[in-house]
Amino acid sequence: MEILDLADGRHLAYEVWGDPDGTPVMFQHGTGDSRLARHPDDSVMTSLGVRLITVDRPGVGQSTPKPGRTLLDWAYDAQALVDTLGLETFVVAGWSGGAPHALAIAHVLGDRVSAVVLASALTPFDQPGTRDMVLNRDLRNIWRLNHLKMLARAVGRYESRKAEKDLSAFVDHIYHDAPADFPVLTDPQLRPMFEEEMGQALAQGGVGVLDDMWAFLDWGFRPEDVTQHVELFHGEQDDILSLDMGRTLAARLPDCSFHLLDGGHYTVFAHWREFLAPASRDRVAGSV
Repeated sequence: MEILDLADGRHLAYEVWGDPDGTPVMFQHGTGDSRLARHPDDSVMTSLGVRLITVDRPGVGQSTPKPGRTLLDWAYDAQALVDTLGLETFVVAGWSGGAPHALAIAHVLGDRVSAVVLASALTPFDQPGTRDMVLNRDLRNIWRLNHLKMLARAVGRYESRKAEKDLSAFVDHIYHDAPADFPVLTDPQLRPMFEEEMGQALAQGGVGVLDDMWAFLDWGFRPEDVTQHVELFHGEQDDILSLDMGRTLAARLPDCSFHLLDGGHYTVFAHWREFLAPASRDRVAGSV
């Protein structure tokens, strides 16, 4: 783990994986996940010629909270990190709740972001019916507490402590609600990674998870404002964010290629090579 000290006194925790001389890809983890979310076989990134950078968002893992932060606030934190790493240009990737954060980075940093790769992406709620495309009941319930943030934080702390006591049961709960994700979440290669990375996500009582949720209510920009080419993947059987949500976002992005994957919300981790292929120096893509 590496630590970046920010100008305002906060710090960001990040990791670098794969080929140290490869194409830099800054991956935005999902909401309820952390910097440790990635395919655990580092040789996948190395074989693709990818230098993968993962970072805890504020209030997640080992990164300092920033109450009231927005998606655009996060873009400037990301800029501080890529400046520190000396990256003139890079690819930004994002999965699930990381997708809006990836698009914010692309929007703010402009030409420094050479391409965008997304999976199981959340779309803004600025059009009628889009919130109904969120199929997961727990997520919808959190948004209903938008005007009761203190209560939401108290509940978040309680649920985080409960989950940390039995991370295996916590991961099991996910696929009980989203059966299409059973094969990925029980994969013996991936399962230890999920338990570790979700444990880190809850290390600060879920404060970063809730701050993600509030930030999604007002993006501060539109998908139509993103000028880079976007590769967007979505699981055909996604039980958490519906396939219609992926298609809606793809239609709003000015330059987007949309791809269907077999599986659910977490299926990107079983298709990690395919997901990173757009940043892999044009090497041949396949399935992990």
